[in-house]
Amino acid sequence: MNNIIYFDICAFIILAIFISSMLFKKQMRDRANTMLLILMELAAIATIGDFMAAYIENYYEASDVGMLLAYAANYLYFLAHNLMFPIYTLYIYATADIWHIYKQNKVTVCLWWGLVSLDIVLLIINHFTHIMFRITEDLEYVRGPFIIVYYLVAAFFGLWGLWIIIKYKDIVRHDKAVTLIILYPIIFSAIIIQAIWPNVLVEMLSVAVAVLFFMIVLQRHEYQIDPITGAMKYATSIERINAIFAMHKPITITFIKIVNHNNIRLYLGQSRYNDYLRAQTTALSSIAFRHNYPVDVFYLENGTYGFLSDDYDINNALPIAEEVKEHMSKPMDVDGFSVISDARICVVRCPEDVEDFSTIFTLATTFHETLGKINDVVLYAEHRNDRDFMIRNEMDEILLRALDNRSFEMYYQPIYSTTEDRFVSAEALIRLKDERFGFIPPGVFIPMAESSGAIHEIGDYVLDAVFDFIARNDLDELGLKYIEINLSAAQCIEVDLVDKILHMIATKGIDATRVSLEITETAANINPAIVDSNVHRLHDEGIRFALDDYGTGYSNIRRVTTLPVDQVKLDKSFVDDIDNPQMWIVIRDTIMMLREMGKEVLVEGVETKEVAERLIRVNTDLLQGCELIQGFYFCKPLPESEFIEFIKSRL
Repeated sequence: MNNIIYFDICAFIILAIFISSMLFKKQMRDRANTMLLILMELAAIATIGDFMAAYIENYYEASDVGMLLAYAANYLYFLAHNLMFPIYTLYIYATADIWHIYKQNKVTVCLWWGLVSLDIVLLIINHFTHIMFRITEDLEYVRGPFIIVYYLVAAFFGLWGLWIIIKYKDIVRHDKAVTLIILYPIIFSAIIIQAIWPNVLVEMLSVAVAVLFFMIVLQRHEYQIDPITGAMKYATSIERINAIFAMHKPITITFIKIVNHNNIRLYLGQSRYNDYLRAQTTALSSIAFRHNYPVDVFYLENGTYGFLSDDYDINNALPIAEEVKEHMSKPMDVDGFSVISDARICVVRCPEDVEDFSTIFTLATTFHETLGKINDVVLYAEHRNDRDFMIRNEMDEILLRALDNRSFEMYYQPIYSTTEDRFVSAEALIRLKDERFGFIPPGVFIPMAESSGAIHEIGDYVLDAVFDFIARNDLDELGLKYIEINLSAAQCIEVDLVDKILHMIATKGIDATRVSLEITETAANINPAIVDSNVHRLHDEGIRFALDDYGTGYSNIRRVTTLPVDQVKLDKSFVDDIDNPQMWIVIRDTIMMLREMGKEVLVEGVETKEVAERLIRVNTDLLQGCELIQGFYFCKPLPESEFIEFIKSRL
């Protein structure tokens, strides 16, 4: 009975299409795709051997040439076929991202090579003994007594792969696990069919069908790749890295942060910006490819790229990072627009440098801030023990610890009145003394608290602490009219801000007129409707308001006139340049303008006697100069007890 060879023809066509597709799309750069490509090539070779052997048996007349060709075809088939299950086992390791487990276990590696070598040795011995198979004079294929060894080895590799899938099912995507397992019923069904009907050659077709499933589910390019950037999708990146940390797999990640990405988007517009991102992805991939560096390029939004590599040698990552830095510093043409990217680059080894999933993603989004403005390629390992970096990197934990342990302290800086020649109020300033790092400047923890959202809890702490201070001390006895409290931009738009403050004031039993709340120009303009409502309602209850940091941004005079602001505080930047004649005109005229509007004027950052006296002597055609001065010349911020002692000594 003639062998049915059409199944082999179909199998070869399917395999050829997928092999060509992978080569054309250059999808063989990572280990999993490389293993799949090898597996398909072996299947194609085995299919050719199976087809040739069947064709010779069907159509060739008995002859020495026919026998030689029959042996060649069967050896080709067995050599490729016997390697398929071992390669499939390695493919499972690679696609499950646990290649390091295979590589680190010397017994496993030796077992794999030993069984593969056994198949090859038996094939060589068969040439002399025919213990595996032989070809009769009629060109018929006949199995030998030791052919069972091939099946046992194949079964062992099959069970090995199945055991890997089951053992690590929790870290492998569900559809991946199902697809990897589906090979087994397909192949076993083909073996049963071919055992019942030996002339129906469906085994290689079953392999091709299994490959079809792999390509559809496991190698879905559109699932892994973002169509806009051309890089690995955000969700896929998270899945990969999460699985890597779960398996303690050693990897190297190079983060590239384009810090001026917002300006680039504004400059190019969204459409060209998308083209820019895709061009960057192509360039970054090409750099890695030229260095023969195995890498996945992923994009984490907001101008952050990453190189994920199984290569743990930092010396291999550094030259690539340096070339990326050089590339970023050069102009890139995007549809006629020239763009220069301001990039920060950080190389991290996991788990040596970072041991958990959440930390690595926090680092990815904050390293350009926590490491400061370092333009060179940064090795995370060289900075992780630096105090400033540790503080910035662990700020979320530090703030939580401070809130739990009430590690914040309130300091008070006196405010001097030029008209009354005495201290008439004070600004409350928060300080943080951490049990591990000691004092941490507000300029460090406040911005990060605003980013994390912890500023709301910190703001509540400040209000409670200052209201308590007012309740415990007789301000009239201290000669103080009120205490100034800074409100963050986030607090200004709290919908329950008014009720909360009024409730706290009532609970403490203090007079609302003893409270002055400071808001910045930025805060006043974030959400004008909510801010206006909050400020007006609180002002109607007797609470004073001051506009802080006036002059640091795009000063909105209209906001000064529409908000019930009692006081305007000129920023320190004014007095820093007071010797400049042009700036002196600005200071003088600004003071005159604000005084004519009925606002108190306070100048911040006064640190010398000369500046203080010059401000006191300021005169305009209508009014005395600035009324209030604050700065180190008069007094630095003091803890509560020292502040009270200082004020009493000046009465």
